[in-house]
Amino acid sequence: MFQEKALAILKAGKNVFLTGSAGTGKTYTLNQYIKWLKDHRVPVATTASTGIAATHMYGTTIHSWSGIGIKDNLTHENLKSLATKQYLTKNIRNTQILIIDEISMLHRNQLDMVNQVLKYIRNSAKPFGGMQVVFAGDFFQLPPVSREQEPSREKFAFMSKAWVEAAPTVCYLTEQYRQTKNELNTILNQIRSNEVDESAVQLLQETKYNEHSIDPTKLYSHNADVDSMNEQELKALDAEEEVFFAKKKGNEKMLAGFVKSLIVQEKLVVKKGAKVMFLKNDHERGIMNGTLGIVVDFGKDAEENGPFPLVQLADKRKVLATPEIWSINNEKGTPLVSFEQVPLRLAWAITVHKSQGMTLEAAEIDLAKAFEPGQGYVALSRLKELEGLSLLGINRMAIEVDPLAFKADQRFQELSGEIDLLPEDDFKPQWENHILASGGTTDERELKKHRKKKEAKEKKQNTFEVTKEMVQAGKTLQEITEERGMALGTMQGHILKIAEKWPDVDISAYRPEAVLMERITAAYKKHDTGEEDKYSPDGRLKSVFIFNELDKKVDYGTIKLAYAYMDV
Repeated sequence: MFQEKALAILKAGKNVFLTGSAGTGKTYTLNQYIKWLKDHRVPVATTASTGIAATHMYGTTIHSWSGIGIKDNLTHENLKSLATKQYLTKNIRNTQILIIDEISMLHRNQLDMVNQVLKYIRNSAKPFGGMQVVFAGDFFQLPPVSREQEPSREKFAFMSKAWVEAAPTVCYLTEQYRQTKNELNTILNQIRSNEVDESAVQLLQETKYNEHSIDPTKLYSHNADVDSMNEQELKALDAEEEVFFAKKKGNEKMLAGFVKSLIVQEKLVVKKGAKVMFLKNDHERGIMNGTLGIVVDFGKDAEENGPFPLVQLADKRKVLATPEIWSINNEKGTPLVSFEQVPLRLAWAITVHKSQGMTLEAAEIDLAKAFEPGQGYVALSRLKELEGLSLLGINRMAIEVDPLAFKADQRFQELSGEIDLLPEDDFKPQWENHILASGGTTDERELKKHRKKKEAKEKKQNTFEVTKEMVQAGKTLQEITEERGMALGTMQGHILKIAEKWPDVDISAYRPEAVLMERITAAYKKHDTGEEDKYSPDGRLKSVFIFNELDKKVDYGTIKLAYAYMDV
């Protein structure tokens, strides 16, 4: 199925399983659908099974969004408790379309729990409380992580009651965008078909002698091999270390799990000559998540921030690696937690697990210790062509796929083929009904008004830049308040916003007195219990708890200003 047909089916409001081999554009198709929904003011929740996958989609984890957290099952008491959380229930009741990306890594029990929560909170017996659900992923990728050895039928999401109830229309994408019609693509298809022949294995083994224009990244199945390789190579460089520490914001408890899921590190240590890999897409500069290079120097950006690593790519271009932000957002796009760091990691070696979602130009892969089906497929599908591969070793497990995933995939292809016989135009008449039934609008006047509001909001956001310039000019808070003709509390809120948007701007002159900061910080820690309904959409504790704790003697503006200097 082509992307256009899948998009037409999604717009018709069908529950959908969007799948296909690596590089067929599943994420691109999802993003096109999300944009269409937002353009028509339809409430959509964008989630994923892991934190790193959620950042690719600019969304949140399904565990956080649904409130299931790390639970293994839900009791009636659990459901009653979740229903008391205003922030959670408001989100769930307002959302009409739920997207879950990387569905292969979501355990079947977890999908059943999401279904339970949505039915309970939306007071509906319909699957997922009546929402349109979109599952996206590929069950030949890595399976759910489980605490003990479980048979596949106990793990895969498509074996859940929730999946059967939702009865998703299967859209199996077939057009390849990462690999062209080459030998590697043929081998990957053989792995998916469970029909790897001797000539394919021989082609893989012959890549051991391939030469590359850039030193290839080494992929291993175990963390210990990766850490050892990177540490040895960095230590061998005769150059000074440069250290970059991440800036983290948001609730500590939410951050803990989020940071563990990220491939980017809290402490990045590099030297001149270090082999590195970019960890975020930057299409304007022609950089992908997985682009390799060598640190050749350290320099400052256009605003004289830095120094940051200057990386020479394979095509000889030199690119300054400036900090990027990873975040988990609520449905309005407001970050609940954020992690800012230079988007690099040492790239002499990386694990197969961490490589999922990347596109590598060259890789040296050791699959001799592959220990679960799917590892070989994930590793090999990171590359564009066979010429970029050097395979050091391989065992039988590396070219096997899970038997249940294989059988299911055969059926998914059949189901997709049946729906693909229908003309695209058959789905178009349902588009408008789907928008209206989901609380959106097709009225051009309303949409125009919405666009104007959005533009006005964006223009209003520029007001923070005006305040920032006055801060940088060294003006006092009183002077800024008078010149701008705004309330003191508003300007205190501006300082907090400046701290978020421009962390390098010096705001130390506006810090509340030490005694007051201690009192506000102590009050914050007292109420920072992790209960979701106690936090604002930005992930911070609602200031009303601090206000009441301090006997209503400290105004809200001062509390918000104090937040700019607290690690929350």
